[in-house]
Amino acid sequence: MSWLFWKDKRPAWVQAEEREFIKAVNSLQTLQTTPGGGMRIDPEELRDQILESREMYKDLVEK
Repeated sequence: MSWLFWKDKRPAWVQAEEREFIKAVNSLQTLQTTPGGGMRIDPEELRDQILESREMYKDLVEK
C-alpha cells in the first residue's frame, strides 16, 4: 500500500523525456561515477556526441 505515496505523478511526456535522457547517458562509454555521487565523462566522447547530433539535426536550422 505504501507504493501509492511514491507513484510518479508527472505528465507522461516528462517521464518519456527522462527515460530518453537516461537511455542516452547509459550509452556513453566513458561515463564514470565518483564515490561522492558525481559523474565524469571523457570530453572527447562528449564532443563527438555533440558533433554527431549537430549533423543529424542541421536540416532543422535555417541560416
